[in-house]
Amino acid sequence: MVHSIINLSRLICLILLLFFLMIIQVEPENNNQPMDMTEIVVTPGKFSIVDHTRRSNLTLPKEEIADFPLIDNDIMRASQIFPGVVSNDFSARFSVRGGEKDEILVRLDGMELYEPFHLQDYGGALSVIDLGLLDRADLLMGGFPARYGGKMSGVFDIVSKDGNREEVTGDFGIDLINAHALLEVPISKQGDWILSIRRGYFDLLLPMIFSLLEEYEKEYRPEYADLYSKVGYDLTDKDKLSLNILYSWDKNLVNSYSGAEDLNSRYRNGMLWLKWRRFLNQQVWSDLFFLNGLSDRNRQEGFGGQRGKALDIRDLNYLGFKWEVFAKVANRHFFQFGLDWRQLGGRYDYFNQLGINQAKPIEVKIDKMGNDLNVYLQDEWRIYSRTSINFGIRFSRQSYRSEEVRKYELSPRIALTFKPVEDIVLRGAWGHYHQPINLLAIPVEDQYTEIGRAELASHFVLGAEYLGLENSHFLLEAYYKKLDNLTGRMHIYGRQPVILASPDSGKASGLELLIRHQISDRLKCSLGYGLSVAKERIGDKEFFRPFDQRHSMGLNLSYHLSLKSNLNVGWRFHSGQPSIPLANGTVGCERSIDEYNSERLPVYHSLDIRLTRLVHYEKWDMNVYFQIINLYSRKNIDARVLKIVEDDETASIIGCEVVDEPLLPIVPTLGFNIRF
Repeated sequence: MVHSIINLSRLICLILLLFFLMIIQVEPENNNQPMDMTEIVVTPGKFSIVDHTRRSNLTLPKEEIADFPLIDNDIMRASQIFPGVVSNDFSARFSVRGGEKDEILVRLDGMELYEPFHLQDYGGALSVIDLGLLDRADLLMGGFPARYGGKMSGVFDIVSKDGNREEVTGDFGIDLINAHALLEVPISKQGDWILSIRRGYFDLLLPMIFSLLEEYEKEYRPEYADLYSKVGYDLTDKDKLSLNILYSWDKNLVNSYSGAEDLNSRYRNGMLWLKWRRFLNQQVWSDLFFLNGLSDRNRQEGFGGQRGKALDIRDLNYLGFKWEVFAKVANRHFFQFGLDWRQLGGRYDYFNQLGINQAKPIEVKIDKMGNDLNVYLQDEWRIYSRTSINFGIRFSRQSYRSEEVRKYELSPRIALTFKPVEDIVLRGAWGHYHQPINLLAIPVEDQYTEIGRAELASHFVLGAEYLGLENSHFLLEAYYKKLDNLTGRMHIYGRQPVILASPDSGKASGLELLIRHQISDRLKCSLGYGLSVAKERIGDKEFFRPFDQRHSMGLNLSYHLSLKSNLNVGWRFHSGQPSIPLANGTVGCERSIDEYNSERLPVYHSLDIRLTRLVHYEKWDMNVYFQIINLYSRKNIDARVLKIVEDDETASIIGCEVVDEPLLPIVPTLGFNIRF
């Protein structure tokens, strides 16, 4: 079946390429026309103690990100071009510097998002944020200040754009995966309204694809949609209000013809928050938020089979407020203070009897309420013209922790920037980063019912930037992370089950190099390389972490065929991730923990290209793109797993066999956006 899919993909690729070449025309370059430079910051190891009057040369324009060959033009997938980031073809989730995927804080307009991903039964294939909403996004990969809390590896901080207050504008787009619409409406001269709606159509596309294949064993019908609304209004010159609504919805139905792997699931994720920004003067202002949200799921697996079933029901809700104050003093100090309080409630109903080696079913029921309190204070102090220091502390408390453990943590952090000469910037950072288990993320799969101490990562970061060459930028960073009180694994649905072990502690260290260079007016390139080692300890034994990334490399070339046409080529490489050695076995499929992550999967590499063409009309523009993911159809491996072998007549389990689960084959996509 895999070969049939690849052959079908190649045929679709050829047809779409011919169609694209029919509409694209190469025009002469006109250097006199200005280009929109709305920017998105994507800086590995970015510190906030830089000179804010000068943007880093590592700043990437939003239009450049939009030209990357990315599945669904997903902004969170753009992080894969940087060393230190481990990503997966199937998922918009990513890990940073040897951490787990749930160790990344994702924020939108100052608010933390819970599980901001679609298609969670397939690993979280897409994020819920449309690229068209973006004003900027910052990626912080280590040593970030006390303002950011709750996660111990990194931060992906997204800021949405303001609406158009002059005229009604819109953006409509469609591609192989979904359709989206974005509308901007002025509300007098003091306000604006943005509405974004997306709807995926995998449920319509997959049956058509499978009907062209000779054989297939399952029927897939995943559905998803999301909505984002933002109303901004200026009460006075000093008082600005905004009301944000984010809602996402997923439904998935899998009918297995054998009846053993049926799935019926539903996910909802929504948040509403009101923000009031008050300017006391040009040096002091505050942000006050009121919020309310929910994040729930109802997942039933194996309900039509003979081996058992799994049930995962979670009803989670929260409300609260957040207050932040910012003050600039004498152009030397930038003080920040924040207080965040939330009331949370969580109800879990979990049952699983699908495991091969389970002596008895796993059943967990939880119904709890409690509150979170987070307070931070930090100062960014410019000591001299060439030296700045950022120091702060964060306090976190959870009322619903087990009575046997302390209910709070303190997280001190400090970072230093020094410019010995004009073209060189040196940075260093140290800090404690606690990641509590809150009521929205109890690992019930591991039979946890009580919440203990937070996980802890201690960061040590040293880096240097060189800005001396015109149109070039060099960044070199080294890091070391010490991990403690690790509570287990993030369980991701969608692939064959693998062995998951709960570590006690761990460590990660590495070296990263990033080079960006403007070769000519038309051609620019970036090259990233990362050397990384990530290990964890289970009892008295040490193993490689699942996201240990020994060598990784990303090369990206962007060539302007004209002002209206662009070619982008990206090549990604990383060494194989750790894997548990498996062998064809008996019904028990037993394996020893001594062999945990002692092997490596084959190396990963993929060549991706994208052609983009802007067509201008009198009252509207159309942006057309054609891209190919994995151009030479490399058979990359996602995981090596054991597959149950059944007797054809009795449907009883007779053994196990080792199966390589592949990542994406060649994937062609044609899409367009219409703006008016």
